[in-house]
Amino acid sequence: MRFLIHSLKKNVIFILVVISVTACTLMEDTIDENGILWEYYVSNPISLGIETMPSANLLLFADEGNTLYALDAGSGLLRWKITLPITLTTILPMGSTLYIIGYSNTGPQTSVFYTVETLNGSIANQQSFPIKPLVNRYLTLPEGVLLYSSSEAVILSNNGTISGTYSLLNGVIAMEKIGNDYYALIRETDTTTKLQRYDQNFNAMGTSTHSDNPTGVFIAWGNKLYIGTTSSLLQSDTTPSLSTFKNFAVKASPTWSSFLLYVPSAKTFEGGIRSYDLSGNQQWGVATYAPISYAPLVYNSTYQSIFSLDDNGNVGVYDASNGRLLFQRYLGSIQKQGLKLPMDIYQNYIFIPFSFPSKVVCFSIRHASTGQ
Repeated sequence: MRFLIHSLKKNVIFILVVISVTACTLMEDTIDENGILWEYYVSNPISLGIETMPSANLLLFADEGNTLYALDAGSGLLRWKITLPITLTTILPMGSTLYIIGYSNTGPQTSVFYTVETLNGSIANQQSFPIKPLVNRYLTLPEGVLLYSSSEAVILSNNGTISGTYSLLNGVIAMEKIGNDYYALIRETDTTTKLQRYDQNFNAMGTSTHSDNPTGVFIAWGNKLYIGTTSSLLQSDTTPSLSTFKNFAVKASPTWSSFLLYVPSAKTFEGGIRSYDLSGNQQWGVATYAPISYAPLVYNSTYQSIFSLDDNGNVGVYDASNGRLLFQRYLGSIQKQGLKLPMDIYQNYIFIPFSFPSKVVCFSIRHASTGQ
């Protein structure tokens, strides 16, 4: 909090109280022509995150050297950083508590579960964790989060309690939930995609297979499931029952609004974005300079726009209703799948973990969408 004191005639003093919130709102007049509010460079490639923690006004991510960074979301200044003796897999801000999960680099690969002080990065508590979670993979639930390995799952409750371990079919690469049921996407072989349904107690309910190589893209939208492969986008109902939805490679995560699904194409020489309604009819499509294989598409409901980043490093912002290009710049590329591009709570800004050069950027969606 800061106080701006302004004296007017007759010695009347007005005090304006300005409160900092997690939204990069204090420095809007510093946005440059590329839409950048601030950027923070790191030495090693970013491997984990980005996660936001509004309760502490923090952005959290880790690099390949297993250093965890906490930046001030408004200014991009470093609050603290710590290097841990484990390979980090998961950053979990839950309310006002920060959890970190990873596994030991030497000896048996035992997983470790840390509680971290958000003020200075010190370790408040450490305990073993029953599974080795997949990197950057978890499902947010009303009661907590579901973390999973390639063959097991646990639920971490909102109060930090770890549930029992649930067995899954081997080869899990992603999970989703519709209603009370869980769905596990499984790479059975390099040429076979399997979808396994589980009830809320993780009893197996049904399965479906398809001859294709899954990329790890897996989303639930409109009571259906969508799976990216190296040659197509698959669709399934809740039975499950897999079928080909569209014939182009999907390697980065789609996004969606209430009525449209926006899908990035990773097909060579045919990179772009295509939007589909609930019936599967294409509403619009745009070409990008390069395929989109790494950075997820992001839908912004405040400005009704779509953010994209192609493999050559070109940022594009499009009108979500018709695909009209609103903004385009070269800013840098992402070369790692699974990284997150979160927005601030007002959706004015998006935080981007670039690979080349290795940096985090606070980019103004508001500026790109409106020119203001």
